[in-house]
Amino acid sequence: MFRRQRRGNKRARSVVDITALLDVTFNLIIFLVVTTNIAKDEHAFIIELPTASNENVQVATDKTTVYVTRTGDFYLLRVSADEPTAAPVNVNPDQKLTRDALIAELKALHAKNAELPIAVRGEKDASYQTLMDVVSAIQEVGFKSVWFPYELQQTP
Repeated sequence: MFRRQRRGNKRARSVVDITALLDVTFNLIIFLVVTTNIAKDEHAFIIELPTASNENVQVATDKTTVYVTRTGDFYLLRVSADEPTAAPVNVNPDQKLTRDALIAELKALHAKNAELPIAVRGEKDASYQTLMDVVSAIQEVGFKSVWFPYELQQTP
């Protein structure tokens, strides 16, 4: 309690020296930094990085492609490793497949090689829904690797 002095207009002022408080706070910060254990093994999950080996890996060069036209027609283009030429872009209209026939062909391919990557290529104006239906059919058969080949446009 501070009381006013009756002599004149002088007020009693209190001064709090916080130098000791700052010293204690600074010492606590130094103590926490020095004693904190920064462990390298504390992670949310463990990541196993691949290691190099001299194991022989067989790479498949089959380019099996399901081609979807803008009208929603399906074509199955197969280029095996024995035929080094790329899959033709112009398709034969006689090779058009229905969805059921496409699934039957894909099941036959899956029976031969379940790890075969299947490409899905569509014409420029092909429906996205039709392309997703084809991907769904490929996954329904059991293929796990589906990819979409593309070509970069050359800007002049």
